[in-house]
Amino acid sequence: METNLKAAPSWIVPEAAGVPSVDTLETTPSRSLRRVDRSSQAPRVVPGTTTREYRIPNLARACHVLRLFAASDDYLSSSAVARRLKMPRTTVLRILHTLAAERLLQRRGFDFTASPELRTGLRSMADTAVRAAAAPVLKELSQITGETAYLALPTGDKAAVVESSGVGGGMRAPMDLHCSAFGKAFLAFGPRAGLEKVLGSAPLQARTRRTLTTAEALGTECGRIVRQGYATDDEESEEGVRSLAAPVWASGGVLTAAIGVSASAATFTEQRVSDVAVLVVQAAKKLAGTLA
Repeated sequence: METNLKAAPSWIVPEAAGVPSVDTLETTPSRSLRRVDRSSQAPRVVPGTTTREYRIPNLARACHVLRLFAASDDYLSSSAVARRLKMPRTTVLRILHTLAAERLLQRRGFDFTASPELRTGLRSMADTAVRAAAAPVLKELSQITGETAYLALPTGDKAAVVESSGVGGGMRAPMDLHCSAFGKAFLAFGPRAGLEKVLGSAPLQARTRRTLTTAEALGTECGRIVRQGYATDDEESEEGVRSLAAPVWASGGVLTAAIGVSASAATFTEQRVSDVAVLVVQAAKKLAGTLA
């Protein structure tokens, strides 16, 4: 199969650098040696190195929990949180009750949710981080595929493009979830409640003659998307435009964005889809690695 794709580079996320050890001996003016108590001193870290030795595991887990609630408008039980984040339920239960006691989460019976104010703030922080990290990945993806690369975020019942790279790039109008590659990625990989809400509103609006408008057709399509790892828009949102997108997962397994390419169906042909899909999925994994 002929393809005009350039050779893909090996996209490797560098391993975190170690933290240098801290000396425990210090010389006094009289040249004698004595043991120094550093318990009250801040750890000495060389600029540019990571601080994994000073990482508090349960605090990191609490951050993962908050990110999960930032991405969900629903009340979640401790079992649901533990399942999604792959954490022990007892650990999750303690974290949830602590966050509720500190008024960072709201409790209703055995379920928890974030306040609208906290959710908005956490989402804003997450969006800023992913947009900054995505810029070099989008540039490289555009150069390799020869097409315009985009980053989209879920915004309620739409998919919003927030970053792009390539000829003809720029912001686009928010896209419908049921007929765009980015939107279908959010439906397929996101919370089941979001997909059920869209399926329940069928018949869906037809943007082109190729748009999937029935609940059965869209449900089948989302199952296929999950199995193959990416979503396509085969002129379903706009005549003559083909798109492909893959999900981007943040730490804690939270679906945070989708990355992909969109181009004229004349240049982004059906024969190129499988090759481009490999590159887009690689780009999504590289971006996710920077967010871990």
